[in-house]
Amino acid sequence: MEAHVLALNDFSRPKVFDKSDAEYVNIVYLLLLSKGTFQSHPNMGVGIRERYRFDNSEALLSILKDDIRNQISQFLPTINVTNVETVLHDKVLGIIVYTISGVYALAYDSDKDIIDVAADYILDDL
Repeated sequence: MEAHVLALNDFSRPKVFDKSDAEYVNIVYLLLLSKGTFQSHPNMGVGIRERYRFDNSEALLSILKDDIRNQISQFLPTINVTNVETVLHDKVLGIIVYTISGVYALAYDSDKDIIDVAADYILDDL
């Protein structure tokens, strides 16, 4: 699996991620993507910014967990998800995706509207 991003590497060539880095990039893209962005796949995307920014209830966390698992299995079928966890800590939403090849963590701070993809600290809250 490869993931192409809109950035350049040290040699001014398009940056390409492979293996587990590509899985992580694709999972993050899917989590950020809003439904309806791609006309050919109108149901693709979790849209955590739109869905979580003003509602951080426990019910929504449960729905998000199921939606993340379903979205990955439908749109990223090469990634074998074993579990998805959502945690809430001081208005920061932590999303942990467990796959056969690794564990991927991401944090969304709704007050600052910042997504932290280097959020391994979220694993400490489990």
